Amino acid sequence: MGRPTLYEAAGGAPAMLALATDFHERCLAHPTLSHPFAHGVDPAHVPHLAAYWGEVFGGPPDYSRGRGGHGAMIRVHANQCDEDPFSAAFVECFDAAVAAVLPDDAELRAVLGDYIRAATAEVVAYMPLSAAGPGDPPMPRWTWAGRQGLDGSVSTGDAVTRTP
Repeated sequence: MGRPTLYEAAGGAPAMLALATDFHERCLAHPTLSHPFAHGVDPAHVPHLAAYWGEVFGGPPDYSRGRGGHGAMIRVHANQCDEDPFSAAFVECFDAAVAAVLPDDAELRAVLGDYIRAATAEVVAYMPLSAAGPGDPPMPRWTWAGRQGLDGSVSTGDAVTRTP
């Protein structure tokens, strides 16, 4: 049997729900991140977030089946503002949530840290009011080696290498 997916190593669906819950609570308590939720929070936000992260990290395609995939997630966050007041705090809250609820595994935490930085940068690219929509991009897939490309490549930051 091969190495477990990130989803499995983190603890599967219960861990994704715990991560999304902790992260969401941190965002609501944060002076900058609480602003997007000032007019109410979708009661299903946390389970949707858990399903999205679960799918990205190698779990079942529940988010794509129920919510429309990666493009739908981007569209929810697109065209919000021309300045980015959120990214640093978003990453900070995610890293703190990972440390609080997921296994104490340095490699897992490093890969998830790479993920949240890349994911945040992607969302920020669509934040300006004038940004074009994302179309229908495929769901990102993250492995122990980084973002898995459709062509079998792995991207970690600016470098792209072939998977073995």
